[in-house]
Amino acid sequence: MEKVYQIKITIQGIEPPIWRRIVIPSDITFARLHKYIQASFGWQNYHLYNFEFQDFVVTLPSDEFASGELYGKPEKNPRSTKIDAYMTEGAKFTYTYDLGDDWIHEVVVEKVLKAEDEYSYPVCLDGERHRPPEDVGGVGGYEEFIRIISDSNHPDYENMLIWAEKDTGGRKFDPEYFYRNEVNRELRKIK
Repeated sequence: MEKVYQIKITIQGIEPPIWRRIVIPSDITFARLHKYIQASFGWQNYHLYNFEFQDFVVTLPSDEFASGELYGKPEKNPRSTKIDAYMTEGAKFTYTYDLGDDWIHEVVVEKVLKAEDEYSYPVCLDGERHRPPEDVGGVGGYEEFIRIISDSNHPDYENMLIWAEKDTGGRKFDPEYFYRNEVNRELRKIK
């Protein structure tokens, strides 16, 4: 591997932003990039996803729709499509996770770098804030969730915090929580 890509991934529609900056190897498929994004945000990887570019979509083939029918443009399989041809400096595309809640992530290729032997990739360099809980109901549901857990007098306060423990490993949900070392431990687990 000669080069790596520094990318910034930001969940759209939420302020202040929830984002991660990671450096990824160049010789991977979109299916592997999906796993890296899942690990970077702590998503639980039980929903469908796609990557959307201007001229095509990278998505798992559907038994119900012919290729091109669902998105109105050509489709590529994430398991066999390598990222390298699409990762030029400044390139932008979206990654959508959970096609019901529609967590749209903007992916920006910030830099193309020379791979350094002393580093292992992927690696998270930085980020901010905890991602929304799975199945919270999209951006609107997340805003309502935050409103409820910000008011300890709200009748659903305790129930919402207990419900969100599935996403925090038992910690109290803190929308500001981000710990880079935790993200890097998760990234290292990906085989």
